[in-house]
Amino acid sequence: MKTGIALGGGGAKGLAHIGVLKVLQEYGIVPDMISGTSIGALIGALYVLRGDIHAVEEFALGFENSNLYPYLAPRPSSSGLISEKRIRGFLHGLFGNRRIQDLERPFYCPACDIRRGREVMFNRGSLQQAVRASISVPVIFKPVRLGRSYLVDGGLINPVPVDVLKNNGSDFTIAVNVITARPLRPRRRKKVNAKEKLLLARLDEFLSRKLLAGHVDEEPNVIETFLATMEIMQEKLIAARLGNDVPDAIIHIETSDIKMFEFYRPAEIIRRGEQAARREIETVLKNQRRCQAAQKKGG
Repeated sequence: MKTGIALGGGGAKGLAHIGVLKVLQEYGIVPDMISGTSIGALIGALYVLRGDIHAVEEFALGFENSNLYPYLAPRPSSSGLISEKRIRGFLHGLFGNRRIQDLERPFYCPACDIRRGREVMFNRGSLQQAVRASISVPVIFKPVRLGRSYLVDGGLINPVPVDVLKNNGSDFTIAVNVITARPLRPRRRKKVNAKEKLLLARLDEFLSRKLLAGHVDEEPNVIETFLATMEIMQEKLIAARLGNDVPDAIIHIETSDIKMFEFYRPAEIIRRGEQAARREIETVLKNQRRCQAAQKKGG
């Protein structure tokens, strides 16, 4: 029986995917194929490439020591706020020139073609380019040009890509959703911790003072407003998509207290994923047995 796992988008929230995959692996559930959107594409690609979720966890824990922040240096342009060159360098360091079709198991990740308003599903070609397209949150990252298309975050059109797994032979499909819309609570001035301060410093004066800090205590800044809007839209879209493309098991992770760029909290966020997976593991195993029985009966 082929098992497929779909990993949703959500920025730093998506580090919880690592915790989920650790628990599933502990219980003998190793995917035959993986799909992922945005951060789910990054985690899924690393998992398929390295073959060991603990190696992916070790990589993510490095974010706490600031090894991600140099790549978030802003270079504001008409197309995005973050330096495209540095993001390309970051992804090239992870994936090099690997091709999706050469991986040991099938991997799929969607992006959104903003010129045609349609989904582009990567299942071959440059792994680096596919992930870069899928993580390209509009406004934050410059769209990825592919031929005459301009590609952005796959979460805009397929936030938890279950359908591609089913269409490619998955008999037992698990969806992992990390999006819980974070309410825009009134802002209060607070002492910024050292790691958060470093991240803001890397995001430069343009972001930290003009966009992130805000001018009025209770007034959301432009980045907060945009990302909160994205989360609300994705939460509604996820509910609709999973209502149509129903997975055999689903793991929801409560992340309303986690901001999309809080990558400096990896251990805590990974643990959140582990806890959610352990709460749902009996249901997952039960549904797996049901699918196995149905397959035997059908065969």
